[in-house]
Amino acid sequence: MEKFNEYKNIALLFILSSLWALHFSLVKLVDADDSPLTILVALLAVLCALFFILLLFQNKLFKFTLKKSLFFSVAGMFAYIIPLSVEFIVAPKIEAGILTLIVSAVPVFTLMVIWIFRLLNVTIKLVIGTLSGLAGLLILFYGNNNTSISIWAVYALIIPLSYAFDAIFMEKFWPRNLDSTQVAFGESTASLIFVILLSIFYGNKYYDHFQWFTIPSFWILAFVTFIEVWLFFYILNKVGAVFVNLSSYLVMPAGFLWGFLIFGETFTFIKFISTLLICISIFMIGNQQYRIKNIPID
Repeated sequence: MEKFNEYKNIALLFILSSLWALHFSLVKLVDADDSPLTILVALLAVLCALFFILLLFQNKLFKFTLKKSLFFSVAGMFAYIIPLSVEFIVAPKIEAGILTLIVSAVPVFTLMVIWIFRLLNVTIKLVIGTLSGLAGLLILFYGNNNTSISIWAVYALIIPLSYAFDAIFMEKFWPRNLDSTQVAFGESTASLIFVILLSIFYGNKYYDHFQWFTIPSFWILAFVTFIEVWLFFYILNKVGAVFVNLSSYLVMPAGFLWGFLIFGETFTFIKFISTLLICISIFMIGNQQYRIKNIPID
């Protein structure tokens, strides 16, 4: 049974990485860099509705306490507000494959945060794996002659850093007696409230938000994101932040494939070298099994 669960988690990790790669290609397709807040409101509204329906069907609706609300708000900031805002801005300006490669650095940033806060012991394999992943990213950046793309690529590093903080924070302070669907709903709800207030502050009109519901590619993005988010929380709760963030590495080859199929992007020699180095990083880091000690916030 233990072996079965191990293989099941690995299979789910591959599915999650494929969905995540498709997500970034769809973000590029909807082209929302001019109004990232409005599409965030629409996307989070769909996620909240779907998770609410799922919880209602499972009879798992729960009460929001002050501590739970604080947990969901902080987690939502790192999981949705910061990374998705940056995604919608940079996605039309760089290739989907390059954006995916940048986001695939999440495990590197995860380990860096863990080391800084001394949440786990540092090993030689983790050091070598981290440096290999960073080398792959540096080759990608400096091997590209287009300065504007390099600038947007550097800006996009906010995305993996935010995702790294999110997974670590959630594993560390995951509330008692809440499953993955409940946490996903709570985080989506807290994020939705925040982006609605922020969107109103910036003067966006009601139509600016509702127009997204008329675009077919938005609905594809919303359903893919829903499955992706649920899978992320399920694996995070079962195995931990370090393991679930390894899916970011696996996203990279899938991202190049989606970029080729949807946008006709090419797989260059620079991308190949970067892929090779990050795959070495996967090999060095992927066989480590550890979990951060949980201190439930409520």
